Amino acid sequence: MKELGARAFFYGHPAPVFMVATYNDDETVNVMNLHEVARTNAGDLALCIGPGKKTHENIEKRKALTLTLVSKDMVKEVDYFGLVSGHRVPDKFEKTGLKAQRSSNVNAPVIEGSPLVIECELIEFVETDNFTTVLARIVNLLADESILNEKGKIDSTKINMVFYDSFSNSYFTLGEKVGDAFKDGKHFI
Repeated sequence: MKELGARAFFYGHPAPVFMVATYNDDETVNVMNLHEVARTNAGDLALCIGPGKKTHENIEKRKALTLTLVSKDMVKEVDYFGLVSGHRVPDKFEKTGLKAQRSSNVNAPVIEGSPLVIECELIEFVETDNFTTVLARIVNLLADESILNEKGKIDSTKINMVFYDSFSNSYFTLGEKVGDAFKDGKHFI
């Protein structure tokens, strides 16, 4: 195996891309691109957000956020949200033409057009040297009926979710199903 050094894993493995939405002080919508999101063992979410980000500031004030799972038809918008700062371009959401409505469960916007939105409230900030881990409690999950299977459960193959691949600086969609969790390994039992 070839040694690539630690920096080759700078942003980690391919991960789902989210739009994190919050409200600014004037009630306009702010959105950032984020792929550094993980589920904790407690069932909450951990988001790595820089303390200087407008989204961080808004979460601190409003104690709420939504995470919109990005589908392949939203790639240009989410990439723009990663390129432009909400501090420098306060109307960046409006420039994309996307629309949002107020969540009925948390004090944050719900971006229209995504098949899956996670509504969250702030638990706490965990400070490190360069980033803050935002711990957020999931309050509700909104799913478009088009991504549900016949049993009313989410079918990942219908979402067209986008993954960020840091190795190639590219976006990809979910590939084919290759196995069944908690079943295929029984071969060795």
